[in-house]
Amino acid sequence: MPHHNPHLPSGQPGRSGSSLLALLAAIARLRQSCCHEDELLGDTCQTLVDTGDYRTACIALFPPGQGKTYAELSAAAAKDTPPVDWASFEASGLAHLIARIEHNGECLGLLGIESATGLNADEQQLLHIVADNLAESLARMRGERARSGMESSLRQLSRALESSSNGVMITSSTQLDHPIVYVNPAFERITGYRPDEVIGISGRFLVRDDLNQKGLSTIRDALRNHHDGHAILRNYRKDGSLFWNELYISPVRDEAGEMTTHFVSIINDVTERINYEQQLAFHANHDTLTGLANRNLLNDRIGQAIAQARDDGLLAGVLLLDLDRFKLVNDGFGHTPANELLKHVAQRLGTCVRDSDTVARLGGDEFVIVVGRLQAADDLAIVASKVLRAFSQPFHLEGKEIYVTASIGAAIYPRDGEHGEALLRNADVAMYRVKEHGRNNYRFYTPEMTHMALDRLDMEGNLRRALERNELIVHYQPIVSLKSGRITGAEALIRWEHPRIGRIQPGEFIPLAEETGLIIPLGQWIIRQVCRDLRDWDSHGLPPLRVSINLSARQFRQDDLVDTISAAQQEFGIAGERLGFELTESMMMHDLENTLATLRDLQNLGALLSLDDFGTGYSSLSYLKRFPIDVLKIDRSFIRDIHENADDAAIAHAVIAMGHRLGMRVVAEGVENEAQLGLLREYGCDALQGFYFSRPVPAEEFTLMLHQGKALETAAE
Repeated sequence: MPHHNPHLPSGQPGRSGSSLLALLAAIARLRQSCCHEDELLGDTCQTLVDTGDYRTACIALFPPGQGKTYAELSAAAAKDTPPVDWASFEASGLAHLIARIEHNGECLGLLGIESATGLNADEQQLLHIVADNLAESLARMRGERARSGMESSLRQLSRALESSSNGVMITSSTQLDHPIVYVNPAFERITGYRPDEVIGISGRFLVRDDLNQKGLSTIRDALRNHHDGHAILRNYRKDGSLFWNELYISPVRDEAGEMTTHFVSIINDVTERINYEQQLAFHANHDTLTGLANRNLLNDRIGQAIAQARDDGLLAGVLLLDLDRFKLVNDGFGHTPANELLKHVAQRLGTCVRDSDTVARLGGDEFVIVVGRLQAADDLAIVASKVLRAFSQPFHLEGKEIYVTASIGAAIYPRDGEHGEALLRNADVAMYRVKEHGRNNYRFYTPEMTHMALDRLDMEGNLRRALERNELIVHYQPIVSLKSGRITGAEALIRWEHPRIGRIQPGEFIPLAEETGLIIPLGQWIIRQVCRDLRDWDSHGLPPLRVSINLSARQFRQDDLVDTISAAQQEFGIAGERLGFELTESMMMHDLENTLATLRDLQNLGALLSLDDFGTGYSSLSYLKRFPIDVLKIDRSFIRDIHENADDAAIAHAVIAMGHRLGMRVVAEGVENEAQLGLLREYGCDALQGFYFSRPVPAEEFTLMLHQGKALETAAE
């Protein structure tokens, strides 16, 4: 039986010009590589079935000089198949084409093709060319006017190339940079370049400077290793316009089949197809009004952030943002201006996140921010704070300045949910808690929000009991010298471990403690606990270091603040210089005379005074000059993107230089990676704290860190 292709699908459309040319190129290679008739006949049948996707291909040869004589007919089919019963094949009526393998008027044999879909005119012409090529090859093998037959086949191939709707480019393989030696008319129609403009130059000029394309490596590999290649590339026409090129490239070898002399490139302009596919993909995944990710893409991005966090042992965060009283804007200005405001909101949100984060619009005035690769929940709080600061600037709508605030709910993987739906649901719960408590703020989700609905009075009662039941603990975050790489101090940070709710973030209870006055006993407790821990470290023979304590505004204004600190130092035998106190700009700008008096009293105790979160408050340089401040701490919101944002880098550099000119040491907060460390060291920063070295840890873990002498591995010499 004839050779049959069982994998050929039924109803296949007519073959494209590029596939016919690929088939013709494959057949042409056989002519160069096959040395014997049997090999040529078998490989040709196999190629017609495999590359041409024909159901059956067979060749019958007649005895030389005897014409068509079935009794003496010899035949060849594809490799590893028995000889074809040509008479049965011909009589079966399955043949869609029987082409004469004819050379110089002599019929050397027949080429039979059975196709699942029939043959169009181009295919019939090509198969006749294949038959002619076979005749030429057989004539060469038999010593009969090989050159004349080859020239006839090349003329046929040239006519096929000239009439092709696809661009054809032939380049030399033996010369440097593979210069172009031929292009067909379709090449000029697609690219705009005439043959005389491109002959002799490298074909890569079509890519121009757009070199960051995955497909280019495939083409380079094909050129380097002399094999077929296929890629879809961004190419550029003579007028500079982009078109998408589905490129096929095949090597052409010499008559001996030993050396690649040329490459044939088939250029297919698929711009319309790619643009249509991109438009479909964009509209399926993006909000039509703002261009932000829609819910469909959002779910995918949350899933990616969770998967990456799971693999890296980190956290992922979700912020759900709702504009406060947006209905008033809609009612006052109308639907169209309100939509313009939503676009401005989308743009402003984009400035608050990294390129790797995702901003999405759920619909209406609800937006979501997905932040991946978080070291701690505090990092998500930084983003939320950045959004609130961005919204503190007015929006311009129809020539008017309007102020829009936002309520933000935050949820963290894996603490608040194992999948995106749970994180969004819990962030939504937290957001409504913000709405209930005055709007224009952010709040982290806690299980208590859902299960216990813990209101303000309950929280106050729980906080009072926390002081009585020792639920509060102190964590220490090391402060590390950039010069020596050693730990020189630490910042004391309070944590609340509720027996039922679990850990409650400081942002949840510190404002309440400030409002209710509980911040006073809370502050006294942390001062005594720090002094107790310092005494314990001294008893273990650890090197002396200074611990900084954050003072609240209400605590700072207490008349007995200095007496409280002094009493704790005396109780535990701690020298004054072992303590430092961190204050914010805003709390020092009120009642300047009393502020100066309190600062001097603290300084007289020997305490180090630090200005915390510098740059996020009033930043009055005239007042800064008057205050006896020892240390400036650069807020983490400026450090977070210092290696990616030129403005943040410039601010950090300026603060360091200014602090040094004023005789102050400068500490950078929130240092997370080596790139940030390198820039801070270059700018002359004195010390750092952040997750790059260590997150805040309990006293026991900090003690172990001191015993082990942990230091920066990249400390300056």
